[in-house]
Order: sequence, then structure tokens, then C-alpha cells
Amino acid sequence: MGARDGQDRSRVKATPRVSIVISAFHSDTTIADCLQSLRGQTFRDFEVIVVNSSPEERTRLIVEERFSEVRFEQAPARLLPHAARNRGVERARGELLVFTDPDCRARPDWLERLVQSLDAGHRLVCGAIELSETGWFARGVHLCKYSFRLSGLSGGPSSVAGTANAGCSRDLWNAVGPFNGDRFAGDGLFSWLAAAKDCQPWFEPRAIVEHRYVGSVGSLWSERITRGTDFAETRMAFERWSATRAAVYLAIVPLLLVIVLARTGREALEAGWGAYFILTLPLQVVGQLAWCLGEARAHWRRLTLASRG
Repeated sequence: MGARDGQDRSRVKATPRVSIVISAFHSDTTIADCLQSLRGQTFRDFEVIVVNSSPEERTRLIVEERFSEVRFEQAPARLLPHAARNRGVERARGELLVFTDPDCRARPDWLERLVQSLDAGHRLVCGAIELSETGWFARGVHLCKYSFRLSGLSGGPSSVAGTANAGCSRDLWNAVGPFNGDRFAGDGLFSWLAAAKDCQPWFEPRAIVEHRYVGSVGSLWSERITRGTDFAETRMAFERWSATRAAVYLAIVPLLLVIVLARTGREALEAGWGAYFILTLPLQVVGQLAWCLGEARAHWRRLTLASRG
């Protein structure tokens, strides 16, 4: 082998096939478990990029002292998660872009399963999200947030590829990205834009990460209201809702709680979580009611702006 061949092979090796991008914010209690799980992946041709926007030093020290293979960037100011992911993608070298969160722990074949699905022609893939702990509160919150991402569900087309566990091809990112960094629902908007280009998100239930929860009923309530508002505002802007449509939706919000709970129960039953759904139903009501109220707030704001215009 000549010197030129050796240089070419070295250049190929230096460019990973996959870039895993992680947005961190006060993640010092979970980031080590997340990164350790990536060291155990069966698929090895990847790099990891962590973009941290919390002012504390602990996250940076954990990454730099214990995970020297990780590329770390400290943002100078607070970034919302999708803005941080955009920063990570700017540094990424892989032809496939994969996203997860610092409070998620990937199972050993997680990345292999995502890559297999992407190689099969699905340009935007989301994996399953399971629970890394037991307990009434954790199970209830998990069902509130991820009932449609349980690994016991069947694979197939999905409406949103959530960035706690998702991957896409570089060409799709170039076509519809970056994420809207000012929205929590930036991954939802990205998914809708992809679907408009005949790239419907695909759910691969065998690509599993395990999520860890911290918080309280109060923090769940606050988060769900905020995220529900953000999601509804993003959807109305994307679909160009009229004031009339927003008013009709606002009128049926009381029914929305029943619809969401019924859907969650159906998904829980299909995935083998039926008993947990029943046991945590009071928490389900709290979490889903908060989301519905958040959506109602967004639609009310839309009507208020329309009346002023």
C-alpha cells in the first residue's frame, strides 16, 4: 500500500459515519451514565458531541475528565434544547445525525438499530423510550410523556420524531433543518417539514433508550403547561390556522382530555403497561390536564391577537 492510500484510509477513519448530538443543561447528575452507555454500543463508527449551556462547571468537568473521546462545547449563554442541538450539528462530521438526551441511557444495540433503520431507507427515525427506574411517580410521568414511544408498540409511521431518541440523514437535515431553536416543539416542526417532503418519521421500537426522571408533581404541571402551549403555537403557525379554527379547537378542549387519556390507555394496554396506567391514573389526569390547558392558552392567545388585528 502506497503512502497516498494510507493517507486516504486515515482520512476515512477520521470521519465517523454517525454524529450523536446531546444538549445538556444542569446535567451533571445524569451525563456520566448517558455517555458510559454510548461506550458500550455494538455499532462503533460514531462521534459524540455535547453542547452544554448551563453556567455550572460540573458537567464540563465530568465530560472532559472522564470522557476524553467526547467533543464538548460550552455555550456562553442559556440555549433552549434545539438551539443547542443546532450548535452540535454545526460541529458534526457524520453522514447520519442522531440525537438523545443526557438523562437517557442507551441500550447496547440502540445505535445499531437506528442505523439499520436509516439504511433501510427511512431518512427520519425515532426509537423507543423506556423507563430506567421503578416507582409510581416515574411510571406515571413516563406514560404522560412517552406512552406512544413504548418498546412494546409496533413499528411504523409516526407523526413526530422526538429528539430524546431520533436520527436522520444528513441530506434530510440539509433540506428541512435546522431545528427551530426558539421552540420546545422544534423536533415536531422538523418532522412535519420532513413529512411534507415524503419523509414520514418511522418508529423503530427495538432502538431503545431508558429515561430517568427527577422532579415533582408541581414541576410536571408547570412543564406540561409550557410544552402544551409551545406545541399548539408551533402547530398553528405551521398549518396556518385561522382564528375560526382556533376558536373551534378551544371549544372542544374539555373533550381533548378524554381523548388524550383514552389514547394513552390504549397505547399502555398494547405495550403491556395497562396495569401501570390504571394505578397512575390520577397522575395521568394531572399531567394531561396541564397539557390541554397549555393548548387552550395558546388558542386563546391566537383569538386575542386576531381580535386586536
